[in-house]
Amino acid sequence: MTINQEALEEVRTAVAAVRDPEYPDLNIEQLGILEDVVADAAGIRVDLIPTILGCPALATIERDVLKAARAAGYEVIVQFCSSPGWTPDRISDDARKFLANEYTIAIRPRFGPTPCPVCGKTSLQDRSEVGPTLCRSVKWCPDCRNPIEVVRSRQGVNA
Repeated sequence: MTINQEALEEVRTAVAAVRDPEYPDLNIEQLGILEDVVADAAGIRVDLIPTILGCPALATIERDVLKAARAAGYEVIVQFCSSPGWTPDRISDDARKFLANEYTIAIRPRFGPTPCPVCGKTSLQDRSEVGPTLCRSVKWCPDCRNPIEVVRSRQGVNA
């Protein structure tokens, strides 16, 4: 099979729609996990950036990406990349709003304090470095009295 730009775009469209196992209302493109779809010596390769190393959802995401590509008529190779590193900056604006409104999950901004997704105040207090998943920490908002999960970077720097 000849790999042309159209084939790469078809694969990208198919795999971009893969839903995240943790947030089934969001896809891997919105969460910044889908890095690229490229042609290499072995065929078509889908490069994915894990949100955190050792994420238990990686096998499910890989399986779903392979399934989506096959449904579009293509066989692909999935590669999990360690560079560039995933950060919360990769999450799309619409996904950020959805996470805040539907899951009460905050995304720490690159600079400045993290706003509470419930009340908007910036007085979150640390509660636990480890949340319900490896990629989230838990904070407490003393203003609205809610526990808040905060998406952290894979290095934990943005906890």
